[in-house]
Amino acid sequence: MDHSPILRSYSATWGCIFIVFLILFSYGCKQSPKESALEILQKQSIPEPERIREAAEALFGERLKDMEVVPGSDSSKYEIYLAFGGTSALTFLESDQYAARMRLELALQTFRFLQVLEGYPIGKFRMSLVKPYFVKNSEEDRGVEEFEVFRFRADGEQLRALPGFKDVDAFSADRYDAPKPEVINVLFKIVQNWQVELDLFPRVQVK
Repeated sequence: MDHSPILRSYSATWGCIFIVFLILFSYGCKQSPKESALEILQKQSIPEPERIREAAEALFGERLKDMEVVPGSDSSKYEIYLAFGGTSALTFLESDQYAARMRLELALQTFRFLQVLEGYPIGKFRMSLVKPYFVKNSEEDRGVEEFEVFRFRADGEQLRALPGFKDVDAFSADRYDAPKPEVINVLFKIVQNWQVELDLFPRVQVK
């Protein structure tokens, strides 16, 4: 009796199972952005400013538009500027929610960045929202262009001293990936303690 077809079928089945197992194993072992950033910050062979830049890239991915890391006036602290945003001009937010939600998004990313960089003294901290928008004037439709629509500044160490900043996990979220209430409480405190340098939200029309 020729068992070759059975053996081939058996081998194919186990081959498929093995491939699926490898995919699941690889997915399970993939580092989160937070884990990747923390690993980078432990690399003593890299200068501190470069560590901070690479950690930000790991944390924000393609949403990081620009970054500057320089020694501050107090040489023991860094001054940091981050330009953060999205890659799409589309949004699912209602017009009356847009500005508030975008401010909270910046506060959330600030919370996560400063918490991950615990132990790295940060003085002046500035962050911008830079996003693509559909541009239309009275004469023509100019298509999609990228704009800085909001920017704030704050003192990094003062933000870290806010109630809950060190005790609440900035990455804590529910099963829908929405920040938990204790995180949102810290976000409101961050918004209350920053100084706005640029606010063009009134010029943004959400349709």
